[in-house]
Amino acid sequence: MKRMAVTLLALLTMAGTAQALVVSKEVGPLLKDAQRMIAAKNYKAALAKLSEADAVKSTPDDANVINQMKQVIAMKPSDPAKPLCTSAKMGFTRCDGRQMQP
Repeated sequence: MKRMAVTLLALLTMAGTAQALVVSKEVGPLLKDAQRMIAAKNYKAALAKLSEADAVKSTPDDANVINQMKQVIAMKPSDPAKPLCTSAKMGFTRCDGRQMQP
């Protein structure tokens, strides 16, 4: 969970400005719910909650934070029990989870 928070913080700081992002009162609770779902590795439900937030967004900051959270989910494996696929040049794990020889 700490790693996800660091990733989210890094994405938020990469927005370019030093100003804090302020989301609307309609979107805020939906984003908090989505963040809890991401922490619980329930990515499908988190995407559904982000879709709800996307439907009611009203400010550019709303859209920025929603898109950043979608990017965080996109970096996660679809099945948390399976490792991410990596190439032989990048690492030693195959998509089927078997170890490759270095």
